[in-house]
Order: sequence, then C-alpha cells, then structure tokens
Amino acid sequence: MQERRMFQRFNIEIPVEFHSLDEKKIEGKGKIINISAEGGGMVVTTEYLLPATPLEMQLIIPDNKAPLTVNAKVIWLKAMEPTLFLAGVQFDKVDFMGMARALRLHK
Repeated sequence: MQERRMFQRFNIEIPVEFHSLDEKKIEGKGKIINISAEGGGMVVTTEYLLPATPLEMQLIIPDNKAPLTVNAKVIWLKAMEPTLFLAGVQFDKVDFMGMARALRLHK
C-alpha cells in the first residue's frame, strides 16, 4: 500500500485544549499523540467530535512560550473506550515555525 501522507509523522505527546468553531461550541482537553506539518492524532478523553467539525486548538508546548494556536478540522474519530476517543485532525494552515517548536520534543 502506498503512503499518502505528504509530511512525515512523529510520535509525540503534547497537551491540547480545544473548542469547536461551529454552533455546538464543544470544549475539551486531550493530547496530541503524533504530529506532522499537516495534522495529527489527538486523544480526547470525553468529547465526541463529528468529522468535519472545525476546531481551534491550543498546543501546550513545554518551552515557556505561549501555546501554539492552530485551526483544524476533524477528519475521523474512533472510540477507544466508552469515554475515550482518538481523533484525526487536519491543520488548516502549516505553521512551520510552530511545528519546529513541537518537534523539538520528539525523541
């Protein structure tokens, strides 16, 4: 099977806070578990997010700087447990400088 991703994905754990930009106004916390310049996988503990839900996300990068704010949309959602979800998100715009901050945590 041919890889479809344009950017390499890195395993990483970054806390994230988010809210939806639609009329539902869903808010939540979770963590990014892998990231690329294009998007990432996010574990969300309690919120069920429908595909295509627009989000504003604050990535809490532990470098004593302001959180990295990114807009994204939910591409897919998978239930891991009854109240634990894994969501795939796609970033609206690539912030290469912001991604560089996050990737410094990659081991």
